[in-house]
Order: sequence, then C-alpha cells, then structure tokens
Amino acid sequence: MTSIKHRVIMETTPNKLFDAISTEQGLSAWWTKTTTTGKPGSVANFYFGPNGEHVVEMTIVEVFADSRVVWKCTGGPWVMTDQFIFTIEADPRGAALTFENSGWAAQDNFYAHCNAKWGFLLAVSLKKYLETGQGQPHPMDPDI
Repeated sequence: MTSIKHRVIMETTPNKLFDAISTEQGLSAWWTKTTTTGKPGSVANFYFGPNGEHVVEMTIVEVFADSRVVWKCTGGPWVMTDQFIFTIEADPRGAALTFENSGWAAQDNFYAHCNAKWGFLLAVSLKKYLETGQGQPHPMDPDI
C-alpha cells in the first residue's frame, strides 16, 4: 500500500486554513462546489464535471478545530483508498498543511493523476485562495 502525501506552507493562520478545509465556503473556493455540514458522521458532497453531474461523497470522520480534518470516500473514485487526512500546524511563516490519502494499492496512472491534481489543488489553488483571496477550483483547475 502507498499514500499520496503533500506538505504546504501558507501565509495564513491555522484558523483560516482550518476554515478553508472544513466549510462549504472554503472548500468551494479552492477545490470544487460542495455541500457539507462539517460535522463528524455527516456526508460532504463534492461536484465535478461540466454541470456538476459527477458527485463524490466524503463521510466526515474527524474534525478537530484548527488542527485536523479526516474524510473517508464513501461514494466516488476513491472508495478503494483509506482516509483523507488534513493536518494543520502553526509555522513561523503562517500555517503548514500536511495532506495524506493512504491505502492506494499501486502507483498506477490513476494514482499519478490524483497525486498531481492534489499537488496543484493544495500548493496552488488553496495557497492562492488563502494568500490572495482567489483560488482556482474546479472547473478552473488545469486538466492534468
């Protein structure tokens, strides 16, 4: 088993970073349109495709204010993986985000695509959203 893992430093506060990965407004500003309550046990729906016709369901497993958010894909292309873990830490430059999606069976083409896409979304779109107010969420993200 292997994991996708990224660490990004952002000029923001841990609280603002937490809001960006745990609220409907925040997630929609850098990843894709979503509906979520943000509470453990609830399901967040993320919409992809030209008209939002592809829905990914993530069950929210854990939420610890300003420090950690954990999802499990329960509907969509990542059901075969384990959890999506977002860990936030204070950093002298602002806040650090470590992201991990574990449980990949192989480093195949789909893994490589998802790894590249998460790298863009976290290191470019989320970082730009928090530092400038303007992210690059789907459908404005590159077709990698």
